[in-house]
Amino acid sequence: MSTIKNPLPECPSTPNCVRKAISVEGDSSTTFSAVEEALEKIGAESIKKEESKLRIDAIFKIPIFGYRDDVAVLVEPKNESSTIFIRSASREGHWDIFVNSIRVRRIINQIQKQLSE
Repeated sequence: MSTIKNPLPECPSTPNCVRKAISVEGDSSTTFSAVEEALEKIGAESIKKEESKLRIDAIFKIPIFGYRDDVAVLVEPKNESSTIFIRSASREGHWDIFVNSIRVRRIINQIQKQLSE
């Protein structure tokens, strides 16, 4: 079994950061577009794209408290498929009440939905 090395920064030892990698069918351009649309659909406050690097950095605002969380997504082409690396981290605090974990699951679900349409 091969292990995918995630190029995004490792999470600190606090529970307010999540880092995942998933493989999907589809070329990197289609996957990158699906990632961008997924981030928009789940409510990113801002999105900064670096298409040449297949990277998107987004900011999400927590509605009740107003805190901002950072999300980084990197798409790595693999023949007919792509690997998507995702990191979601709180800027402040220690606990996040699973906000980042839930967000990453929502991003992954939305990407998969976009790619299946």
